[in-house]
Amino acid sequence: MKFLVSTFYSKFFKTFSPENKSCLGKKIIQLFMKQLIISLLSLFVVLIRTTASAQSIPAADSVQTQQQSAVEGLLQGLLTYEDDGKTLPVEFASVALFRSADSTAAGGAISDETGVFRITGIAEGSYYLMVQTLGFKDFIKKNITVSTTKPTINLGTLNLTETARQLDAVTVTGQKELIEYSLDRKIINVDKLPATLGGSALDIMQNVPSVTVDIDGNLSLRGSENVIILVDGKPSGLTGLDRQAVLDQIPASSIETIEVITNPSSKFDADGAAGIINIVLKKEKAEGFNGSADLNIGTRDKYNASVNLNNRFKSLNMFASYNFRETRRFSYRDNFRDNFNNDELRFLEQRQDGTSRDLNHNLRLGFDWDIGKQLQMTGSILYRPEYDRDRDTGTYRYYNSNREISQLINRISDEEETGDGLDYVVGFRKKFDKPNRLLTLDATLSTSKSTQVSLFEQTTTDVFGSPLTDDLYQRNNRLNNNRVGVVQLDFVEPLQNKGKIETGLKYTNRFLDGDFQFENRLGDSPTWVPDPLLSNRFVYDEHTTAAYTNYGKEHEKWSYQVGLRLENTSLITEQRTTGEKNTQNYTYLFPSAFLNYNLSKAQKMQVNYTRRINRPWVRALNPFVDISDPLNIRFGNPDLRPELINSFELSHLWYGKTTSLTSTAFYRATVDNVTRYRRLRDDGVTEQTYLNLARSYSYGLEFVVNQDITRWWKTNGNFSYFMATIEGDPGVPDVLTQSNRSWSARVNSNFTFWKGFESQVSVNYRSPFIIPQGEIQSFFNVDVGFKKDVLKGRGAISLRVSDIFDTLRFRINTFGEGFTSSTTAKRETRIAFLGFTYRFGKQVQQLQKERQQRDGGDGSPGGEDF
Repeated sequence: MKFLVSTFYSKFFKTFSPENKSCLGKKIIQLFMKQLIISLLSLFVVLIRTTASAQSIPAADSVQTQQQSAVEGLLQGLLTYEDDGKTLPVEFASVALFRSADSTAAGGAISDETGVFRITGIAEGSYYLMVQTLGFKDFIKKNITVSTTKPTINLGTLNLTETARQLDAVTVTGQKELIEYSLDRKIINVDKLPATLGGSALDIMQNVPSVTVDIDGNLSLRGSENVIILVDGKPSGLTGLDRQAVLDQIPASSIETIEVITNPSSKFDADGAAGIINIVLKKEKAEGFNGSADLNIGTRDKYNASVNLNNRFKSLNMFASYNFRETRRFSYRDNFRDNFNNDELRFLEQRQDGTSRDLNHNLRLGFDWDIGKQLQMTGSILYRPEYDRDRDTGTYRYYNSNREISQLINRISDEEETGDGLDYVVGFRKKFDKPNRLLTLDATLSTSKSTQVSLFEQTTTDVFGSPLTDDLYQRNNRLNNNRVGVVQLDFVEPLQNKGKIETGLKYTNRFLDGDFQFENRLGDSPTWVPDPLLSNRFVYDEHTTAAYTNYGKEHEKWSYQVGLRLENTSLITEQRTTGEKNTQNYTYLFPSAFLNYNLSKAQKMQVNYTRRINRPWVRALNPFVDISDPLNIRFGNPDLRPELINSFELSHLWYGKTTSLTSTAFYRATVDNVTRYRRLRDDGVTEQTYLNLARSYSYGLEFVVNQDITRWWKTNGNFSYFMATIEGDPGVPDVLTQSNRSWSARVNSNFTFWKGFESQVSVNYRSPFIIPQGEIQSFFNVDVGFKKDVLKGRGAISLRVSDIFDTLRFRINTFGEGFTSSTTAKRETRIAFLGFTYRFGKQVQQLQKERQQRDGGDGSPGGEDF
């Protein structure tokens, strides 16, 4: 308290100088509140650590303790860090003092705004000091001795290291606000992508290096659709079934970063041939009450809004968020098919026009609690109701071999779905006296229920409009009841000479229950008649148990990590309507190996190998017949086997002052490929199901470059080139064996024309690439976005236009035994969003400071370059 009074007294009279009289009242309040907060935090830390220390001292030592307390030692120092050649203070860092003998707490403090800290009342003895703060590596100073002859210790300047500058996760110079990456992952900072503002996670994915999104929202990573989606590093009910619908539910405003991991280590699930995409949601880290609100309005009835709140007080942090999205989109699909072996139904022309309306809410509540110095707990609940309505009108024309209309079919589809889900997350994080030793326990449970009613109306006539069959009415009622539960235990043990062992256990249960009841009504009959051939209740029950261990070690120039994961899967699929049951039980080992070599401070190389598995998804296993397009029906195959993948990568990272370049050569070999197979029936209807192929190969090169062209113009681009080969078994149709070369490119340009105004132009191109039984033609699109800070940094106005030239459409050519087909599909992609964001709380001050540092401190982003 004496320190508080003296410090405030000196600052008060410094403020009371003639040149500061105009702002006297305001400055007095600011200085008093700032110094009061610092001193109270210091007092709180000292009390907690002193109490813990007193409880740990045996009563027999009380006399000795009283003698030692006669020495009121003083420990002080200055915390700094380097930023672009400048030495800056580390503010509000936690500084703790521990006894060397038993690691009990002996005192603590919080550094002030100048980086200075002072710990008083220290007894005689030997100590070590630990400094911890967000964004910096833990700093430990050993061999500190306080004695009667030397009660005051001045440690001088202690230089801390930012975690963002570690070699294993390099932040690109000049682009650290847009993209960060290490050699095993790319990290996209969503707030710095104006072209995605007002959009969803699906819009963000279209701006992520190595990722491609097709017309139906299907993701592919380096040409493979077998990608695992995680939320905050964990599986979620949001990512369990329909990825396209799920990613459209998550607003961009609630996402902090997107992580792309192309070759995960044994610590991660072995699922996913291409790798993992992790969606990291926002969670405010600043002290006190903070929050933000977003509102976006898009063309043709598109709206979304979100509120994110956070309150951090002492050891408890509580957060809440609410997101609302309503989207209406238009689409069309044209298809032309040539049936070689049917003269009467030789040519088929199809046109489908559709409108979809999606309405969903996400309400998330959670907390982080520091139970003690070494134990943390986190928990959250996510509630997500939704409503979807899809309406399609289709016109199908059959021509005979003479190009004369033989049949005219009109079909109207109306699908309505309502449902909700709950995600529960709880986790514990236990630290130990030994630095970097860590034990974590995480459990998640995701549940969802939905009801879908689909109505179909179909008429079939000749060219003159005369009915060829009775009008057909069909109705499908589908009830879904899904549950995904995960429990995971991980332990990290540091070893001598920068070694480390990681080990863990994991159990996952996926239970999916889909009840499909199909009914028909012919002509004028008012009676709905159940259709047992199309009705089906399908139950999917998967249990996966895993154990892993990783060993790694760092040397001066190089480091390595080797790991092994064991997974056992027990799978039961049951068609309860027919009584058919399929059982699979398999166990596989999944090794991984990583080797890093630092050529210099600016260059790094890595080679790695992993083995992975891709389990068939529920839609591929479910034999339910989807007749939403009655001339092109689809159903699953419950006998599918999982794919096994061996993946290799060789990477080189080079980064300079204004440029960075990552080059990667990759090779992926897969056995038992799960692939779509389509065949033509004699009645002119195609059936699509799934088969296991023999094998496939893909290999190629990928380049990711970041370039600061000027201080106000920064670019990020990636280029991928790969060769893909698909080979079928002797029992697999020959049409599934093919190969081709493909490439893709994406360039993002970010402009900061003046203070607080940012814009982005994103250009994406994908060359033709093969799929089983066909090829997807090239596509191209350009997105633009603008953002302007207002209200002194508390608010922002944004405008974005996706696919500004309306060029994004998908053209697919397929072929099979007896037919060829050409399809053009277009979903509404040229959309303009106007949005407003408002931030409140203490985080605004930090954002204003970061913007000033980014703009060079004088408010001009370009200087003479502009």
